[in-house]
Amino acid sequence: MAVAEDTYLLGSGDLFIGVVSPTATETEISVALSNVGAISGGAALTFKPSFYEVKSGNRGTIASFKTDEEVTFKSGILTWDLQNIEKLSAAYYSEDTTNGTRRVGVGGMKNIPINYLRFVHTKPDGKTLTVNVFKAQAQSGFELTFDKEKETVIDAEFKALAVVGKNDGNLVEIVEEI
Repeated sequence: MAVAEDTYLLGSGDLFIGVVSPTATETEISVALSNVGAISGGAALTFKPSFYEVKSGNRGTIASFKTDEEVTFKSGILTWDLQNIEKLSAAYYSEDTTNGTRRVGVGGMKNIPINYLRFVHTKPDGKTLTVNVFKAQAQSGFELTFDKEKETVIDAEFKALAVVGKNDGNLVEIVEEI
């Protein structure tokens, strides 16, 4: 049996981030999101459940209950835009057009932004596979490496936070055009 070419997902995609109300419509979401730039090294969505196992002394595990779940999304942001750091950490971005400078102040601020994250992968047939993380927070910080032999990439890792009251998947959704 031959497997169709569009069964394989190869390549990266486009990453969009923005602040969106939990009750926003698709039109409002699309308007609020901005492309963070080119991606390096692709992207990875990870779902990791945790379980509690009930064990019998003579029969082994007799029951298992899911107690927690964690969704993370990782991607390398290649295109240099200082303003992206404000989306990844407790930071403040400003521009001084008179002096021609941009500035990001990091540290001392308590709140790390919670963003709506959308990753769009275009399949070989032109249709898309879209990953939406409703409430994404970058909890791993960032590292900037300056190397004369290699481009600087910000490896962004986002943790999905639950949307209270959403009962059809409250962390992430994957939407495929068919």
